[in-house]
Amino acid sequence: MKKTAYITVIGTLPTPARFDLDETRLLGEVIASGNSNKSTNFNYAAVNNEAQLQDMVQSPNFVGTRIVCAEKLFKKYIFFDGLTCLPNLPGFTSFDVDADNCSSQFLALQLALYIKLDTVFLLGYDISKTKELELLKSTMRSNPNTKFVYVCNPPRTNQLDDLPNGSCMFYAKLQELIDANKQ
Repeated sequence: MKKTAYITVIGTLPTPARFDLDETRLLGEVIASGNSNKSTNFNYAAVNNEAQLQDMVQSPNFVGTRIVCAEKLFKKYIFFDGLTCLPNLPGFTSFDVDADNCSSQFLALQLALYIKLDTVFLLGYDISKTKELELLKSTMRSNPNTKFVYVCNPPRTNQLDDLPNGSCMFYAKLQELIDANKQ
């Protein structure tokens, strides 16, 4: 795999059936939000829900995935292979968000920023809830040197247009980028 400046966060919404999530690994690291797309192998998965974590540690699709979980869950499941405790991430303190109670996609986003790559692709990232949209926008404002690309199907969303480091891309364009990285 080529070394890239991309990281992909897979949110909690389903991605289009015709889009192969496995191919996103050609762009770089991929972080899943909980077990919402458990038919694919990922580099990382972020989780703070006990039922999802139990499902993940028993699922063959998460073998080889570094499952990053909130401290409370990590202490309870420390003896399972592949578990890592979520590091102390500045986003939680800055936004007064509890890692045990936020959405798994926000947890995954904070982990992506901790890894510090230039561009974060957001696939299936649910911004229909006001709180999720505001947390995403606040995160984008707090990380002005990181480019955030919200990937969606037509029609394009305009909800991130007010931020200079935010953009929207259709799945077809992302597939073109993936195809270019295959060569």
